[in-house]
Amino acid sequence: MKPNALVFFDLDGTLLNEESLVDEEVKEALVQLKEKGAIPFIATGRSPLEIQHVLKDTVIDSFLTLNGQYIQYEGKEVYRNTIPKTLVEGLKQMTGENEMALSLYTSDKIRATRNNPTLKKAYNFIHENPPEIDATLGEEEDVLMMLIINEDATLDQPYLDAFPELSFYRNTPYSMDTVIKGHSKATGIDALIEAIDMKDLPLYAFGDGSNDKEMIERVDYGVAMANGIEEVKNVADYITSSNTEGGLIEGLKHYNLID
Repeated sequence: MKPNALVFFDLDGTLLNEESLVDEEVKEALVQLKEKGAIPFIATGRSPLEIQHVLKDTVIDSFLTLNGQYIQYEGKEVYRNTIPKTLVEGLKQMTGENEMALSLYTSDKIRATRNNPTLKKAYNFIHENPPEIDATLGEEEDVLMMLIINEDATLDQPYLDAFPELSFYRNTPYSMDTVIKGHSKATGIDALIEAIDMKDLPLYAFGDGSNDKEMIERVDYGVAMANGIEEVKNVADYITSSNTEGGLIEGLKHYNLID
């Protein structure tokens, strides 16, 4: 049976609680959402490796990861967007000169160029262990996203100036997500609906952070969490309660996606 809607959920600060887990009532809401004919998607800056617990604990089996740069629909890859190796090497060089770590993401690996205290803080922030150290990743394999590990936001601008071909999203106090310029969760949604040929379905999205803004603008009905940043709230169609106060369920009920 053809679905009646596609619903995209950011993870941290949206679908997940403060321990980066899915609350039981949210799991039940996702079951009901699917029973009513909608398809739920994870839409996150995390990698496929970092969302396995969510896939295991919920009925969700489709996702946009790495800020829309790697997409699977019902367990099958439908899209990937690769960063040119010249840009990967250039960012490795600049972060190295600044004694910063750089995390490199393929579809099935995460590696960092160096170890330092900020690397541990960055991954502890999302309740994950720091990746292994291997600065050679990307020389042969496709890198889809990079993470500049840096807790001093005043040092971000030189990267924006040096790499106009890339987009940067500061989603945590300790890092900047880095993808190809002009690409985001929103363009990932476009690539998805083209790949699965579901252009006529209503689109819903829930988010809270800087990398959610384009997605919230792109869909037909964008929901910002109360704990979200102002620039996301400003473009949302509806502002729900926080992720720790039942906001996701409230938003689904507001749009009659669940009872």
